[in-house]
Amino acid sequence: MDSVESIQRQAERVFGNENKANAWLNQPKVAFGDNTPLQAIQNRGGYELVKAELEKISQGYVC
Repeated sequence: MDSVESIQRQAERVFGNENKANAWLNQPKVAFGDNTPLQAIQNRGGYELVKAELEKISQGYVC
């Protein structure tokens, strides 16, 4: 499984459906230097940052 697919699946679990996951993945975030999460995972260390942000959201933190 590649990093995009892995993050997509994690986002779907966190947000409960594909539409909400895609909306989050394609909206720029300050946490990722105003990049979208999908853009961020293409950069060095970005995958881990996005994965950690999704984990925070799943635990009730909002970004």
